[in-house]
Amino acid sequence: MRIRKVIFGIVGLSMLTGVAIADRLDEAKMLNIRTVASTVPANGDLNPYGMERVVVSPGKLQADYMLIINFNNSANLQGTGTTIVEVAPNGTVALFAQIDASSLPGACPG
Repeated sequence: MRIRKVIFGIVGLSMLTGVAIADRLDEAKMLNIRTVASTVPANGDLNPYGMERVVVSPGKLQADYMLIINFNNSANLQGTGTTIVEVAPNGTVALFAQIDASSLPGACPG
């Protein structure tokens, strides 16, 4: 039985992080998987820790875009990421939000 779905997943390997899209799911086998974007913004934040698909378009948000929260900074220090990036369905990446790093209490204690 063939079911057409779009599946978004995070692939994280240090600086090589991306969003993969699967065009088909055929008896638990994913076919046609391709990386469409890196979730690493210009400041180098890493470790995409949360991802959410936008379902409606209120204000600055666009339906069917993905929002990805980067948990670590460019030195890979846990809990010090400051960015949320958005990935459009066509793979275009833009900075959605960024907080001032000085407002963080420090690294995540674990």
